[in-house]
Amino acid sequence: MSSPLPVGAIDVSLTLFQASPGFPAMETSFTFRRGEEIDQREAGVAILQKYWKTFAPSNVLEWNQRIRNSGGCVIAAYDGGVIAGILEAMRLDCGGNPNNVPATFQELTAGGTWSAHKVAGDTVMLVDLTIAPNYHGSGLFGAFIEFARRSLESPSGVILTYSPLFPGRNRYSVVHKHEHFGAKLLTELTRSRPGLTMTVGGEELNAEDVGIMAYRL
Repeated sequence: MSSPLPVGAIDVSLTLFQASPGFPAMETSFTFRRGEEIDQREAGVAILQKYWKTFAPSNVLEWNQRIRNSGGCVIAAYDGGVIAGILEAMRLDCGGNPNNVPATFQELTAGGTWSAHKVAGDTVMLVDLTIAPNYHGSGLFGAFIEFARRSLESPSGVILTYSPLFPGRNRYSVVHKHEHFGAKLLTELTRSRPGLTMTVGGEELNAEDVGIMAYRL
């Protein structure tokens, strides 16, 4: 495994961006910034609020706190000067064991402040991965996963996810995205994000439950 990139490092990952049906794929260069290197924070907060609602920072000051407390584990992706997506991660001491992961978002993140982040924690947790609407289907989801695997050190040998689950046939829609890049679903938690709903396939669905998945390094 390659050495992790230093906090604040800027890296570029090339992915394919399908502009619209019937048009050829175009190569887009995404720039990744960690921690205090993140700018356009108002736009970032708006993206997080659109999907995570009350579990997103309520304003830039709250996101500043998350970023500061995360020790470089909050990452933003940019397409030129436009913020395209956000990965909010943290480290915890759980030995890579999903049974040791806090059962609720509030406990995991110390009320959304990220002050529960452990600088020398043995396991990286991808708490939420959010792609801006204009970049759905761009390949940025996979680019984020690859960047995290290369730049976030996880001594336990696994990176875990805190992925939303939905009712019915859509339950594992986010799980399947992670499975495509090699993650395995280990366990499910109920009501980890109480009251959260998300739009899936044009339908507003309950998103309270969480699937803990693992990427092996």
